[in-house]
Amino acid sequence: MSIGKITEFKVQNDDWRLYVERLEQYFLVNKIPDNLQVPTLITVMGAESYELLVNLCTPEKPKSKTFTQITEIMEKHLQPKPSELAERYKFRHRKQKERESISEYTAVLKKMSKTCEFGATLVESLRDQLVCGITNENIRQRLFAESKLDFGKAYNLAVSMEAAEKDAAEVVGHGGSASEMAAAASVTCQAMSTTWASRRTGAAPATRGGRDGGGVVRETTAQTARRRAPRTSAAPAAARLGERAQQQCQVCGAGHDAATCKFARYVCRVCNRPGHLRRVCPNVTGHFNVDIDQLKEEQEGESTESDEFQIL
Repeated sequence: MSIGKITEFKVQNDDWRLYVERLEQYFLVNKIPDNLQVPTLITVMGAESYELLVNLCTPEKPKSKTFTQITEIMEKHLQPKPSELAERYKFRHRKQKERESISEYTAVLKKMSKTCEFGATLVESLRDQLVCGITNENIRQRLFAESKLDFGKAYNLAVSMEAAEKDAAEVVGHGGSASEMAAAASVTCQAMSTTWASRRTGAAPATRGGRDGGGVVRETTAQTARRRAPRTSAAPAAARLGERAQQQCQVCGAGHDAATCKFARYVCRVCNRPGHLRRVCPNVTGHFNVDIDQLKEEQEGESTESDEFQIL
């Protein structure tokens, strides 16, 4: 019983060199002798590829060729040797693509180097293109700082830094950025402070309005009550003025008791009588129903030294 299985070779899709390598390993593990290698190849390669082989060997038959001769004939037709300069040009201009990991990029470089014929400079060329072709500038600068950097060290260091940056990005993605976390914490603290203050005072938080689950602005209960409450008619101006006049001092017109007024000994410049100031003199006003707000403003802006005369 044979070990493994070799499928048919697909001319349009498969790589002939890789197919031959697999076939050689199949011969090895199954201990197929040299004289049976060509018959085995013809048997497993498939009808399409065998027809191509027959055409390439014409006028001779494929069975008259050795295994090495058949593989070279097929390789020359399917994968002709490219220009060495052209392949090196492609290699030097191969950069890491978007969303391509460093390990994937390195694998591509190794594959491309097979047709570049670098020889003894293969490892050095791989190192140079790896460092110059990666897109992460931080990793490149770190590799530039290394002394005696070979390909193995450059690859291991680049992969480690790439993994570290990926892990850091995942941590930030789950926890949020520092500014976002600070903003969220500030909003939470403000909300907790408002709730605590409202509980201490027994009143609802002072807000102008809220939003429901759909984002629609809703007025608060207090706003609704104020809007629906009937408006009381204003008291007549004369009545309000009379009530305020009862609280006025008859000496100066301010809102305090006349017995404690400091202007009680002042002489009015209108009637020349002591006991009141001219702004509340009955000869001027006719009554004491003077607007308290106006009196306060006059009292603040008027100098008593030049307006009244104190009895010594």
